[in-house]
Amino acid sequence: MKTDDLIAALSADLPPAHRVDRRLLLSMIPAGLVVLAVVGLWLGFRVDLMEAMRGPVFWAKAAYTVMMAAAGFWLLDRLGRPGASARGPLVLLAMTLVAVLGLSLFELARMPMPERMPAVMGDSARLCAPNIAVLSLFAAPFVFWAARSFAPTRPTLAGAAAGLLTGGLATTLYGLHCPEHTAAFVTLWYTLGMGIAVAGGAVVGRFALRW
Repeated sequence: MKTDDLIAALSADLPPAHRVDRRLLLSMIPAGLVVLAVVGLWLGFRVDLMEAMRGPVFWAKAAYTVMMAAAGFWLLDRLGRPGASARGPLVLLAMTLVAVLGLSLFELARMPMPERMPAVMGDSARLCAPNIAVLSLFAAPFVFWAARSFAPTRPTLAGAAAGLLTGGLATTLYGLHCPEHTAAFVTLWYTLGMGIAVAGGAVVGRFALRW
Protein backbone atom coordinates (compact mmCIF):
# COMPACT_ATOMS: atom_id res chain seq x y z
CA MET A 1 0.00 0.00 0.00
CA LYS A 2 1.30 3.47 -0.89
CA THR A 3 1.92 5.99 1.87
CA ASP A 4 -0.86 8.28 0.64
CA ASP A 5 -3.30 5.38 0.60
CA LEU A 6 -2.32 4.40 4.15
CA ILE A 7 -2.79 7.96 5.39
CA ALA A 8 -6.19 8.13 3.72
CA ALA A 9 -7.21 4.85 5.33
CA LEU A 10 -6.12 6.01 8.77
CA SER A 11 -7.96 9.29 8.34
CA ALA A 12 -11.12 7.49 7.30
CA ASP A 13 -11.04 5.39 10.46
CA LEU A 14 -10.76 8.39 12.75
CA PRO A 15 -13.89 9.79 14.42
CA PRO A 16 -15.11 13.17 13.17
CA ALA A 17 -13.05 16.12 14.36
CA HIS A 18 -15.61 17.30 16.88
CA ARG A 19 -15.81 13.85 18.48
CA VAL A 20 -12.05 13.58 18.92
CA ASP A 21 -11.86 17.08 20.35
CA ARG A 22 -14.75 16.33 22.69
CA ARG A 23 -13.07 13.21 24.05
CA LEU A 24 -9.84 15.11 24.61
CA LEU A 25 -11.69 18.01 26.19
CA LEU A 26 -13.58 15.69 28.50
CA SER A 27 -10.33 14.10 29.59
CA MET A 28 -9.24 17.49 30.91
CA ILE A 29 -12.01 17.48 33.52
CA PRO A 30 -10.80 14.53 35.62
CA ALA A 31 -7.18 15.50 34.89
CA GLY A 32 -7.78 19.00 36.23
CA LEU A 33 -9.71 17.78 39.26
CA VAL A 34 -6.98 15.32 40.20
CA VAL A 35 -4.23 17.92 39.83
CA LEU A 36 -6.29 20.44 41.79
CA ALA A 37 -6.73 17.93 44.60
CA VAL A 38 -3.02 17.14 44.63
CA VAL A 39 -2.13 20.83 44.77
CA GLY A 40 -4.49 21.34 47.71
CA LEU A 41 -3.48 18.25 49.66
CA TRP A 42 0.25 18.19 48.88
CA LEU A 43 1.39 21.76 48.30
CA GLY A 44 -1.47 23.80 49.71
CA PHE A 45 -3.05 26.90 48.25
CA ARG A 46 -1.33 30.23 48.75
CA VAL A 47 -2.67 32.01 51.80
CA ASP A 48 -3.30 35.24 49.89
CA LEU A 49 -5.04 33.53 46.98
CA MET A 50 -8.22 35.59 47.06
CA GLU A 51 -6.27 38.82 47.24
CA ALA A 52 -3.92 37.70 44.46
CA MET A 53 -6.85 36.88 42.20
CA ARG A 54 -7.89 40.53 42.33
CA GLY A 55 -4.60 41.62 40.78
CA PRO A 56 -3.32 41.43 37.19
CA VAL A 57 -0.18 39.38 37.89
CA PHE A 58 -2.10 36.25 38.88
CA TRP A 59 -4.12 36.34 35.67
CA ALA A 60 -1.10 37.17 33.52
CA LYS A 61 0.62 34.02 34.80
CA ALA A 62 -2.54 32.01 34.18
CA ALA A 63 -2.90 33.44 30.67
CA TYR A 64 0.60 32.23 29.79
CA THR A 65 0.10 28.70 31.08
CA VAL A 66 -3.39 28.40 29.60
CA MET A 67 -2.03 29.45 26.22
CA MET A 68 0.65 26.77 26.50
CA ALA A 69 -1.99 24.18 27.33
CA ALA A 70 -4.12 25.39 24.40
CA ALA A 71 -1.14 25.09 22.06
CA GLY A 72 -0.56 21.56 23.33
CA PHE A 73 -4.20 20.64 22.82
CA TRP A 74 -4.28 22.02 19.29
CA LEU A 75 -0.93 20.48 18.40
CA LEU A 76 -1.96 17.06 19.72
CA ASP A 77 -5.15 17.22 17.69
CA ARG A 78 -3.22 18.12 14.52
CA LEU A 79 -0.50 15.52 15.03
CA GLY A 80 -3.14 12.91 15.75
CA ARG A 81 -4.62 13.28 12.27
CA PRO A 82 -2.54 11.87 9.42
CA GLY A 83 -1.83 14.55 6.86
CA ALA A 84 -3.03 17.46 9.05
CA SER A 85 -0.82 20.54 9.27
CA ALA A 86 0.72 21.43 12.64
CA ARG A 87 1.74 24.91 11.52
CA GLY A 88 -1.03 26.78 13.35
CA PRO A 89 -0.36 25.41 16.85
CA LEU A 90 3.39 25.71 16.36
CA VAL A 91 2.98 29.39 15.46
CA LEU A 92 0.81 29.90 18.55
CA LEU A 93 3.42 28.18 20.72
CA ALA A 94 6.27 30.25 19.27
CA MET A 95 4.36 33.51 19.65
CA THR A 96 3.51 32.71 23.28
CA LEU A 97 7.11 31.90 24.15
CA VAL A 98 8.44 34.98 22.38
CA ALA A 99 5.90 37.18 24.18
CA VAL A 100 6.78 35.97 27.68
CA LEU A 101 10.49 36.07 26.94
CA GLY A 102 10.18 39.63 25.68
CA LEU A 103 8.18 40.62 28.75
CA SER A 104 10.72 39.09 31.11
CA LEU A 105 13.65 40.80 29.37
CA PHE A 106 11.81 44.12 29.48
CA GLU A 107 11.12 43.61 33.19
CA LEU A 108 14.76 42.79 33.95
CA ALA A 109 16.04 45.73 31.89
CA ARG A 110 14.04 48.12 34.08
CA MET A 111 15.39 46.67 37.33
CA PRO A 112 18.57 47.76 39.11
CA MET A 113 21.30 45.16 38.67
CA PRO A 114 21.18 43.86 42.30
CA GLU A 115 17.47 43.03 41.92
CA ARG A 116 17.75 40.97 38.75
CA MET A 117 19.01 37.69 40.15
CA PRO A 118 16.45 37.63 42.98
CA ALA A 119 13.75 38.29 40.38
CA VAL A 120 14.91 35.29 38.36
CA MET A 121 15.40 32.92 41.30
CA GLY A 122 12.54 33.99 43.56
CA ASP A 123 12.10 31.94 46.72
CA SER A 124 11.27 28.59 45.15
CA ALA A 125 13.44 28.12 42.06
CA ARG A 126 14.69 24.69 43.13
CA LEU A 127 11.18 23.37 43.74
CA CYS A 128 9.15 24.96 40.97
CA ALA A 129 10.04 22.87 37.91
CA PRO A 130 10.08 19.52 39.80
CA ASN A 131 6.69 20.28 41.34
CA ILE A 132 5.21 21.07 37.94
CA ALA A 133 6.67 17.88 36.49
CA VAL A 134 5.16 15.79 39.29
CA LEU A 135 1.76 17.44 38.92
CA SER A 136 1.88 16.74 35.19
CA LEU A 137 2.22 13.04 35.94
CA PHE A 138 -1.20 13.06 37.58
CA ALA A 139 -2.83 14.58 34.48
CA ALA A 140 -0.97 12.48 31.92
CA PRO A 141 -2.95 9.20 32.15
CA PHE A 142 -6.22 10.93 31.27
CA VAL A 143 -4.76 12.80 28.29
CA PHE A 144 -2.88 9.82 26.91
CA TRP A 145 -5.96 7.63 27.28
CA ALA A 146 -7.97 10.11 25.20
CA ALA A 147 -5.15 10.36 22.66
CA ARG A 148 -5.28 6.61 22.07
CA SER A 149 -8.19 7.26 19.69
CA PHE A 150 -5.84 9.27 17.48
CA ALA A 151 -3.68 7.91 14.66
CA PRO A 152 -0.43 9.90 14.83
CA THR A 153 2.17 9.20 12.19
CA ARG A 154 4.76 10.78 14.52
CA PRO A 155 3.95 9.32 17.95
CA THR A 156 6.97 10.86 19.65
CA LEU A 157 5.91 14.37 18.62
CA ALA A 158 2.30 13.62 19.50
CA GLY A 159 3.48 12.49 22.93
CA ALA A 160 5.41 15.73 23.31
CA ALA A 161 2.24 17.66 22.46
CA ALA A 162 0.34 15.65 25.09
CA GLY A 163 3.10 16.52 27.55
CA LEU A 164 2.72 20.20 26.70
CA LEU A 165 -1.01 19.93 27.32
CA THR A 166 -0.60 18.21 30.68
CA GLY A 167 2.26 20.52 31.60
CA GLY A 168 0.23 23.61 30.79
CA LEU A 169 -2.72 22.32 32.80
CA ALA A 170 -0.55 21.37 35.76
CA THR A 171 1.29 24.69 35.72
CA THR A 172 -1.95 26.66 35.60
CA LEU A 173 -3.19 24.92 38.73
CA TYR A 174 0.25 25.15 40.33
CA GLY A 175 -0.28 28.91 40.18
CA LEU A 176 -2.87 28.48 42.94
CA HIS A 177 0.01 27.54 45.21
CA CYS A 178 2.95 29.52 43.84
CA PRO A 179 3.26 33.16 45.02
CA GLU A 180 6.12 34.03 42.66
CA HIS A 181 5.20 37.06 40.63
CA THR A 182 8.06 38.18 38.39
CA ALA A 183 7.90 37.56 34.66
CA ALA A 184 11.52 36.39 34.71
CA PHE A 185 10.78 33.67 37.26
CA VAL A 186 7.69 32.48 35.41
CA THR A 187 9.44 32.48 32.04
CA LEU A 188 12.37 30.42 33.27
CA TRP A 189 11.03 28.02 35.88
CA TYR A 190 7.44 27.53 34.73
CA THR A 191 8.68 26.93 31.20
CA LEU A 192 11.33 24.51 32.45
CA GLY A 193 8.67 22.54 34.33
CA MET A 194 6.51 22.34 31.23
CA GLY A 195 9.58 21.40 29.21
CA ILE A 196 10.18 18.42 31.48
CA ALA A 197 6.58 17.35 30.90
CA VAL A 198 7.09 17.70 27.12
CA ALA A 199 10.22 15.54 27.24
CA GLY A 200 8.48 12.89 29.33
CA GLY A 201 5.48 12.95 27.04
CA ALA A 202 7.70 12.41 24.02
CA VAL A 203 9.20 9.29 25.61
CA VAL A 204 5.81 7.89 26.59
CA GLY A 205 4.22 8.79 23.27
CA ARG A 206 6.85 6.91 21.32
CA PHE A 207 5.40 3.70 22.70
CA ALA A 208 1.89 4.51 23.97
CA LEU A 209 0.70 6.28 20.78
CA ARG A 210 2.36 3.98 18.28
CA TRP A 211 0.01 2.06 15.98
